[in-house]
Amino acid sequence: MPTNNNQFERLRCIKRIDQTTDASTFEFEHLEQTPFEFQAGQFLTFEINHYNNLLYRAYSICSSPEKPNSVTVAIKRVPGGKVSNYLLDNLKAGHALPAMAPAGQFTQEANKTTKNLLLMSAGSGITPCLAIAQDSLDKNLDVNIHFIHSARISDDVIMASLLTELAIKHDNFRLTLILEKSDNAEHFEGRLDSPLFTQLVPDTNEQTIFICGPSLYMKSVEEIVSATDFNMEYFHKESFVPEAKAGEPVFSDINHQITFPALDKQFMANDQQTLLDAMQGAGIKVPYSCKSGICGACKCKVSGDVVSSSSEALTAEQIELGYVLSCSTKANSDLIVEL
Repeated sequence: MPTNNNQFERLRCIKRIDQTTDASTFEFEHLEQTPFEFQAGQFLTFEINHYNNLLYRAYSICSSPEKPNSVTVAIKRVPGGKVSNYLLDNLKAGHALPAMAPAGQFTQEANKTTKNLLLMSAGSGITPCLAIAQDSLDKNLDVNIHFIHSARISDDVIMASLLTELAIKHDNFRLTLILEKSDNAEHFEGRLDSPLFTQLVPDTNEQTIFICGPSLYMKSVEEIVSATDFNMEYFHKESFVPEAKAGEPVFSDINHQITFPALDKQFMANDQQTLLDAMQGAGIKVPYSCKSGICGACKCKVSGDVVSSSSEALTAEQIELGYVLSCSTKANSDLIVEL
């Protein structure tokens, strides 16, 4: 994969598996069949030609880095989802898509961890958590994994057979399914709340929590956990947030020069534009996904004065080095930018 975040490389889809009625997994390989380099929990940003409009979406890798000859992502149908629904309707084995290098900070390497991993997910949020679980097991790490997944019914659980297989094969992997409707006594019926969380995880303070899923699920779990005396430095989250619908852009009379030395390119950005919008308007390909300052896909390094509304997806070291989230940052002076 390219090491420069601004570069794309075409990946060939070699297998599609329809996992549920509204979700499928897609396995990709390099056209040159070279190995992938990534960390469990990272994502790929794809470029999609959607009826002659180039769109960009990030999908978490759900396969293990210990099997680097291919990567697998899961895509779930979303009401009104332009790209996900298009890919589910059209992407098949043999098709190729441009993709940027794997990125993201939702990894064990980038965060504080303990030997007890509590992986919590809902919906398609299962994908990065599953990658973290497989990677830990493939490496025979000295960890205990408790995987708690929430879904509406059992048929909605993406890669359910793989989860069951991991639970059977590994003594240090425990699987808990919480289903809104279930006729299986082995599953918990209802929704995750504080009493159920306490029942399932009585040793909360010994855990490292990785959580991914819809925003309401994420908010609920974070409130449950933060209400305990849990050290939130060991609470790591990755959100799948749909893009907000764009309204009319607001501009002022103040413009700043943006310089990209590596691309030998300069352009002007209004101080009411996000840096991401300005870069895209100038024809610069930038990875992004949530456009909400959460996923971290659009980070870039800047020299100059900026106003940022979010740095949630950045590490303290990245902030110190001058990285910002371009979707949540506006220029307050002339800037020099590196991707």
